[in-house]
Amino acid sequence: MRSGVPATVLALAVLLLATAAAPAPANAGSLPTPKEAPASFVIPDMKHVWQSLNNCGPAAVVMALSTFGVDANQEVARLALRGPDVRRGMGPQGVDPWVKENFGLRSMWRNNGTNDLIKRLVANGFAPMVTQWMQDPSVSRVAHWRTVRGYDDGQGVFFVNDSMLGNMVALSYDWFGRNWQSFQYRYMVIYRPDDEGLLQAIIGKDWSEASVRQALYERSKAEALAQDTNFAWLNYGEASYANGMFEEAVAAFAHGMSMGSASGVFGVRNSYPQALRALGKKQEADKIAQTINGITPVPSTAAPAPDSYAMYLSIRRSTPFEQLPTE
Repeated sequence: MRSGVPATVLALAVLLLATAAAPAPANAGSLPTPKEAPASFVIPDMKHVWQSLNNCGPAAVVMALSTFGVDANQEVARLALRGPDVRRGMGPQGVDPWVKENFGLRSMWRNNGTNDLIKRLVANGFAPMVTQWMQDPSVSRVAHWRTVRGYDDGQGVFFVNDSMLGNMVALSYDWFGRNWQSFQYRYMVIYRPDDEGLLQAIIGKDWSEASVRQALYERSKAEALAQDTNFAWLNYGEASYANGMFEEAVAAFAHGMSMGSASGVFGVRNSYPQALRALGKKQEADKIAQTINGITPVPSTAAPAPDSYAMYLSIRRSTPFEQLPTE
């Protein structure tokens, strides 16, 4: 048992291990066949809204909901998805219960998105939301939600509805991918329950929590070694932490921060100290937490708690089942 890990987190990790918590994707043969992505496609009916203060997340949700004929109020969405504190950003976790209760829809999110995946989603009628830099980080480092409504291979661009930049804004494929990396290539999709099989067929193995974490870990490690940039190494650290590779996470974070600032990369302020705590290095974790506490001035609606699934993956990888604690 690792020292420094809260007992409740360890107990939950053991429970996840004992119950095989990650649901396996349905048999691929039982799923619908997605449409092939044509050379260009645009979702025709999506309204554009300009955001209120720090409200890019709920605004992106409102724009995605409009593709279902839902005319949601941005301020109602703000209170539900961010709360009354205007400083807080929106995490993806609260979107599913809100759209389910109010509109009979569902929402899912994953990391490890790719440009090709976004095109396949759009071609099949889904309007994915992504977390990226609002502008190139050489200009400013503002994390930002935007909603994708189309793409064009001939121009090499995605078309997005952006609550700060406008309607049908063209972003090059290269820019889109580079400015997505710092947020672990996160995407979110709102969908009708009847379309869950189609969505699962498009996403494939990444529908499984364990699979997507392993895939992002492998991808981010390769990118860090190939690109050798500050952002690539920080992304590798976050992906290593999420996959229960805590020593690798700490080393990657330290290397990334030695190459440049982590300002604006909001995941680091939680995952770096939590990786240290998972290794039993509480004093070092507290020191790092103080050092990087101001990495972003915007607090998240998601509580900065340890990632119990990362602990589950670490324990599953290193401990025979019969040796796990029972209490």
